Amino acid sequence: YVSDALGASFTVSPAFDLKEAYEDTSSTTPIIFILSPGADPMNYLKKLAEEKEMDGPKFHPLSLGQGQGPVAKEKILAGRRNGDWVCLQNCHLAASWMDELERLQEGQVESETHPDYNSGKFPVPVLQSGIKITNEPPKGLKANIRGTLNDISDKEYESSPKPYEYKKLLFALAFFHAVILERRKFGAIGWNIPYEWMNSDFETSHKQLRLYLEDQSAEVPYQTLKVLVAEINYGGRVTDDKDVDLLISRVTDDKDVRLINSLLTKYFSPDVMIEDYKFSPGGEYFAPQPGTLEDAKNYVTGLPAEDDPEVFGLHRNANITFQQKNVREFLDTLLLVSPKTSDGGAAGVSNDDLVAKMAEEIEKRLEGDIEYDKEEGGSMNVFRNQEIVRFNKLVRSMKRTLGDLQKAIKGLVVMSIELEDMYVCFLNKKVPENWTKVAYLSLKPLASWVNDLVARFKFMKEWAKEPQKSYWVPAFFFPQGFMTAVLQTYARKTKIPIDTLLFRTEVRKVKESEITEAPTDGVNIHGLFLDGCRWDANKGLLAESEKGQLFSHYQADDCYKCPLYKTSDRRGVLSTTGHSTNFVLYIDLKSD
Repeated sequence: YVSDALGASFTVSPAFDLKEAYEDTSSTTPIIFILSPGADPMNYLKKLAEEKEMDGPKFHPLSLGQGQGPVAKEKILAGRRNGDWVCLQNCHLAASWMDELERLQEGQVESETHPDYNSGKFPVPVLQSGIKITNEPPKGLKANIRGTLNDISDKEYESSPKPYEYKKLLFALAFFHAVILERRKFGAIGWNIPYEWMNSDFETSHKQLRLYLEDQSAEVPYQTLKVLVAEINYGGRVTDDKDVDLLISRVTDDKDVRLINSLLTKYFSPDVMIEDYKFSPGGEYFAPQPGTLEDAKNYVTGLPAEDDPEVFGLHRNANITFQQKNVREFLDTLLLVSPKTSDGGAAGVSNDDLVAKMAEEIEKRLEGDIEYDKEEGGSMNVFRNQEIVRFNKLVRSMKRTLGDLQKAIKGLVVMSIELEDMYVCFLNKKVPENWTKVAYLSLKPLASWVNDLVARFKFMKEWAKEPQKSYWVPAFFFPQGFMTAVLQTYARKTKIPIDTLLFRTEVRKVKESEITEAPTDGVNIHGLFLDGCRWDANKGLLAESEKGQLFSHYQADDCYKCPLYKTSDRRGVLSTTGHSTNFVLYIDLKSD
C-alpha cells in the first residue's frame, strides 16, 4: 500500500552515506556511531578518510579498554592541534573514563581547534553536541545483496584476471552472505543463535576469493574456498555445534539427506558457472551473466521484494513463524511502554481485583506435596525422586508467593519488589521471574503454563504410585537424566558398559492411551513435537510440513539424526552438570 500510494522509494532503505553526514559536522561537532548487530561502520570511515586525504598517519583509530584512557586523551589533544581524525571504538568498555572524555569535549574551543579535526565519542553532553549515526543491516535478501555490491568499486570489479569466474563467484558469495544474515529473522528455525555476521566477514572472504583466483592458474579451488569461507570466516562466529554442522554442510558437496533440500550447497560449486543454474526452485534467483557492476545491480533491483522461504532452504510455513516473531516482539514493546495503574478498565474491574482473582484461582489448582518412597532403589526411581523434589519445591514456592501477593494487594503486608514484579507479570499474562527461577524451561504464557504445570504434576503423582507404561518426556525438569537412567537400567541388566550404549528409536502406531504394557527393554515415550516438518504415519517417514502447520506430533524411528530440545527456542547454555540447558539428545528418524 505504501509503495502504491507514496512510491517505491518509501519502502526501500537508503544506502548508508557517511560522506553526507560528514558535511554537516565541524571541528567541534563529533560524529557518534550507534552500532547495531551486524553493522560495522569502520570500513566506511576508512574509505571516507581516503577520499578526504585523512588516511595513514592522520587517521587514529583506538579501541578503548583498560589503560587506554591516557592514550586516547593524548590522541585527542594532538588531533586538535594537527587536524587529525580520532576514532574511539568500544567506548562501552571504558565507562569509567567517559567523565574525562566529557571534560575534554566541554573544554574544546573552536578557535583553538584545527578545522580538520574530528572524533567520535558518546557521553551525554557529547551526544547533545554531536551528530548521531546508526547503520542498521539491510532488511531483505534484495537490500542485503544491493548493499554488498554498493561497497564494491567498478575498478575492483573489473580488475580480476579471471573475470568470468570472479564475477560469478563474487555474486554467489554476496548471495550466500545475504542468505545467512536473513535466516536470522526466522528465529530458531534459521539459526539456533542469531549470530552477528558483519561486512568484515564478507570482505575477508572476498579478498581470499580474489587471491586464490589470481594464484591458481588452472581450475578454481572450490574446496579450499569452501573451507575458508564456511569453516573459518563465517563458521568462526558459530558457537552451537548444530549450527556448525548446518553451515559447513550447506556450503560443501555433502549430499546428506538431512540437507538434501538446502540451497546453500549450490553457492560454491562448478555448477555456478552454468548459464541457467538457479539458486531457488522458482528460478527467480541466480548468478547473472558477467557484465558491468551496474548490470549486476540492475539485476538485483529486479528481484522480488518479498523473500520466499524456499531460497533459504526453509518451508513456506517459516513465514508464519517470522510473522509471529515480529508480532510477539511488537507486543512486548507495547507492554514495556504501557502505563501500569490500578485503575478500573472498561469492564469496571480494577487491576488489583484482576490480579487477586488470578492469584486465588491459581492457588486453588495447586495440590500438596507428592508423596514417594525415598528408599526405593533403581536408576529410574532415583531419577523420579529427584524430579518430585523439584516439583514439590516449585509448588511450595508458588503457594507462598501467591499468598503473599494476595495479602499485599489487601494491604496486610508490604508490596516488595519481588511481589510488584509478580503483579506486573500477572497483568501481562507472563510467568513471574520468581517462579521461573525454580521451574523447568518453558516459553508458555501464564495461563498455558499453569495448565501445563498441573498436567506435569499429575503425571509425576501417578508415577510415584507405580511405573508408567509410557513416559511423558517433556514433563521432566531434566530429561537428560531420564535418558541416562534408561541406559543405566539396561546396562545393569545386560552387564554391558553404559558408555558403549546408544539409543535406537522405533515407531509405534498407537497413542499413549492405547499402550497396555511396557517393553521388556527400553521405554515408551510420548509428547514430542516436530518443528519444520511432519511425520507421515502411513509411510513411516519424515515428510514436508502441511501448509500452515508449524508443529506436528511425533512418535519416532531411525535414520535422520534429529536434535531434541526442551523448547522451540532451541538455544541453551552449558550447565554445571555438563549438559545443555535446552538440548537433550539426537533421535534417529527415517526420511526418504
